[in-house]
Amino acid sequence: MAIKKENVNLTYDALWFKTFMDSGELTFYNREIFISPGMAGRLDIFMQLLGNVGGYARTTNFDKDLDVVVVSDYLMNKFKSGEKDEFFQMLEDLINASATPYRKLKFTTESIVLESLNTRASGQLRQNKKDLKDKNTTLQMIEAINQGIERDELMLGMIKKYKESAKEPQQQNLF
Repeated sequence: MAIKKENVNLTYDALWFKTFMDSGELTFYNREIFISPGMAGRLDIFMQLLGNVGGYARTTNFDKDLDVVVVSDYLMNKFKSGEKDEFFQMLEDLINASATPYRKLKFTTESIVLESLNTRASGQLRQNKKDLKDKNTTLQMIEAINQGIERDELMLGMIKKYKESAKEPQQQNLF
């Protein structure tokens, strides 16, 4: 006897819980990442941030190769207020399809990604600056540490630039 697959009714609470559970262990390195419509800031900067940590970000071709979906805060807020737009309906339809690979997707949000990348870069920056003061650090290590500091400062600068760009009007296709 075959087991009947239950259909998923995608609700805000269910998606938020899934996002909360997935975001704690989420890595972007070597992951195919789909970015939803409605991002607050400049999409090119957001995609570069993900690329800087080894992710492959895109806004088209929602296909079976995807690992992670970043949902914009804009769409999440609309969904929270009761508006289930086309993006969420598409997700629900894909999840409920026969023999679907989409039930394995990991979800996160725009603000969680930014917070995660900021925490990561800030922590590495603090540690690298601490390591520079260590008397046992070799010249070769100092060079590598300085390169790490440059990368982390670049990442923090890009996060700041993205957040500043969110204050400007964005031209994006919201379906």
